Amino acid sequence: MIIHVELYLLINYLISAIISIIIALGIGLPLLPENPKRFAWTKSAMFPTPVIAMGLLALFYSTGFYWIYNGLVLSMIMGVLSSFFVKYLLDHVFPRPIVEEES
Repeated sequence: MIIHVELYLLINYLISAIISIIIALGIGLPLLPENPKRFAWTKSAMFPTPVIAMGLLALFYSTGFYWIYNGLVLSMIMGVLSSFFVKYLLDHVFPRPIVEEES
């Protein structure tokens, strides 16, 4: 029973990440951030979109809200919502840091 539940959880995390990447690419986010990747503040389909999708799904699972089909539909909805959140609302919720120019 425990292995069965954990397998559903893992599959739902993967589904939410894959759907969030596909939807993010469909609405125009780049696949990877601009170079150099270390200091880039560019939103992309690979980061932070699937991380936010899996985090939202984890919040719902921790409260015990699985909805229907053991959370499969919920993982699809979280994937779609996270990609739209990253595209349109991420800069309003988490503004970019102020970069001081060196003289």
